[in-house]
Amino acid sequence: MDGPAVSPAGDGRVLPWRQLLAALVAVSAALTLTSYVTLELVDHRFFQVGGGGHAYLNVGVEGNIPTWWSASVLVAGATVTVMLAWLLRSQRLAGVWPTAAIAALLLAFSLDELVALHEHLHRVGRLLVSAETLPFVWLAVGIPLALGVGVVAVLLARRVPAAVRPLLLGGLAVFFTGAVGLELVGSQLHGDGGVQSPAAVAVYHLEELLEMTGAALMAVAPLRAVRVTGPGTTLRVAVS
Repeated sequence: MDGPAVSPAGDGRVLPWRQLLAALVAVSAALTLTSYVTLELVDHRFFQVGGGGHAYLNVGVEGNIPTWWSASVLVAGATVTVMLAWLLRSQRLAGVWPTAAIAALLLAFSLDELVALHEHLHRVGRLLVSAETLPFVWLAVGIPLALGVGVVAVLLARRVPAAVRPLLLGGLAVFFTGAVGLELVGSQLHGDGGVQSPAAVAVYHLEELLEMTGAALMAVAPLRAVRVTGPGTTLRVAVS
C-alpha cells in the first residue's frame, strides 16, 4: 500500500503567513504605541501611574490588555504548532515529537506571560545576588534559564520541517532579546534611580514590543511548512 501523499516544497497554495504576521505585528505595535503615548504625552491622571487607563493599557503592567494579547498570540502559536505535528503524524513524516515539544514550549511561554511566573524567580535570585548588584534579581536565574531554553529550542528545531526554522529561531531570539536583554538594561536604569525616567519608559516599551514581535514570528512559523493542495482544502506538509 502506498503511503500518504506529501507535497514537495513549492507545490500547492501557500498559506498567507506573511499577511498574518504583518497583522500581528501591527496590533502589537499599536498596543505599544498606545501605552507609550498615553503615559508620556497625555497629561491626564487616568493614564498616569495608578490610574485606570495605565492599569488597563500600559505594557509594563501585568494582567491587562497587552498581557492578554501577548498570551493569546502564544496560545495561537502553540495551537498551530500542534496542527503541524498532527499533519506530520498523519503523513508519517519525521519530527512529530520535536514539533509537539515546541508547541508545549510556546504554551509555557503563554502561561508565564499570563500569570508572570518569572516574577517569582526573585526568591531564588536574591540568594545569588544582591539588589545593589542586580536590581532585578530574578535575572540571576532568568538569564541561565533563557540560555537553557534557547539550547533546547535549537536542538528541537533541527528536527522540525526546515521551512519552520528561520521564523521559529528568529522569533525566539527576538523574544529573549526583549524579555532578558532589555530587562537587563532596565534593571541597570532602575539601579541608577530612573524607575520612571524617559529612558526607562522607552526601554520597557521596546522590551514588550520585541517580546510580542518574537511571539508573532514563532506563532506563524509552522504555517510556512503547510500547503493547501487538491481541488479542496487538503493540508499537506511541504518537504524539501
